[in-house]
Amino acid sequence: MKIFDIIIIGAGPNGLAAASYLSKLGKKVLVVEKNEEVGGLAQYADSSSSLSKKVIDQLGLKISTKKKNTFVTSLNDNLNHTVLEIDENNAVKFKECEASLEDQNNFLKLVKKYNLFSKTLSSFMFNSPPRVKSGNKSDLWQLISMGWKVRKLGKKNMRELLRIIGLNIADDLEDNLINDNLMGILCNEAILGSNLGPRSPGSILTLLYSNAINGSIFRNNNLDSKQIIDSLEQSCLDRGVEFLKSSEVKKLFINNESVTGIEMNNQNTIESSTIISTLDPKTTYLNLIGADKLDTDFTRRVSNFRSKGNVAKIKLEFKNMIKIKNLDEKYIGSKFIYAPNIKYIEHAFNNNKYNKYSTKPCLEFYIDNKNISANLYYVPYLKSGSHDKKEIESNIQLILNNFIDNNQLIKFEIDTPNEIEKKYNTSGGHWHHGDMEIDQLLMIRPFYGSAQYETPINGLYLCGAGTHPGGGITGINAINASKQLLKK
Repeated sequence: MKIFDIIIIGAGPNGLAAASYLSKLGKKVLVVEKNEEVGGLAQYADSSSSLSKKVIDQLGLKISTKKKNTFVTSLNDNLNHTVLEIDENNAVKFKECEASLEDQNNFLKLVKKYNLFSKTLSSFMFNSPPRVKSGNKSDLWQLISMGWKVRKLGKKNMRELLRIIGLNIADDLEDNLINDNLMGILCNEAILGSNLGPRSPGSILTLLYSNAINGSIFRNNNLDSKQIIDSLEQSCLDRGVEFLKSSEVKKLFINNESVTGIEMNNQNTIESSTIISTLDPKTTYLNLIGADKLDTDFTRRVSNFRSKGNVAKIKLEFKNMIKIKNLDEKYIGSKFIYAPNIKYIEHAFNNNKYNKYSTKPCLEFYIDNKNISANLYYVPYLKSGSHDKKEIESNIQLILNNFIDNNQLIKFEIDTPNEIEKKYNTSGGHWHHGDMEIDQLLMIRPFYGSAQYETPINGLYLCGAGTHPGGGITGINAINASKQLLKK
């Protein structure tokens, strides 16, 4: 029987990054993946802007960046669409817009403000978060450094950051803008992938946090996600990492509060005193370990971790090449948004609160010739019952028919949060393995007693999207967790 220094459960971007990093340092690593292909939830991403340059450099990845300007098009029911151009430095300018020049300038001022605050937050993203009460000098220094970086914004900006950070995005937009379409664009970026609506407290923080991770409010997707996954997998293979694919871990072996190995669904066992789980916290603690091996109060915290997904992945194929009404063909490569105004988005969110989906959903999508790849929200994870996919398809068609002329839909595929959960062992089918809200971020992500990538079980570490800094194809979770592991 082979014995490995480290077993990594899950071959998503974080699992692959951790395997590559640790094997580079001479560790014998095994990666166990449930599916035939590696990549995890990144399989749903067409492109990315969030992979950290630090990770690329540390792992020696060969990934080419698309150095080109991109577009964001917000579809308007009156066909006067808003088109934004994002250059390679993430500067934003208007190409098409019905809003007044004053409103456009106010929009750009808001983007500049949010970018400034996000840049401050981004300095917290790429290190293991400090322990607030540890008494450790390095943790204390990091806390002081965090406070100092906020203070360096200057008195005016610091006060503004502290004023808005807990507010809802709708209030800030309505104080500064008039045009509904412009407000819909920023609302979309604030709430996509969250369990928040435009009027939910904290929705500004989710916008800033997403911006801090992605380096841009509008996610200038200059990296091909398949190339990222292929490069990560190849770096693992080059360094001798072994893979066990189409294999699901049934449980972890725990002895004297220390991990000793894993048992597979086929009853095979593999020994190791160090295991990294890239699965979400609920799945790791409640399924792989079991509540009977955990403290009662800790189990309560696990159960209270909010992780209800509400985004479905849609793939559409049309009979002919797709054209958008009243839009120049040079913008067909845009990221398209249909979230026309605050009221529309909030109404869609209201249905989600009661585990229903709206007949008027929100969409974010990309066009590739005859095909559309879309994120559809809000489609809630259902603990019981099932989604009516025919009704969802009909609702989407009603929206797209307003913008796509004389084209027949010939294929419709959807993965709801329930199917995402089943396919990738992700509790609630949540993009980020758990809500990205103020009580589930930074040094308290996922929750007290399981932050900084460590767990109550000796030798067991977490490095999935449920850890700091959260979701997105960053690789940061993996590198931080690996460094924490190596300290022991």
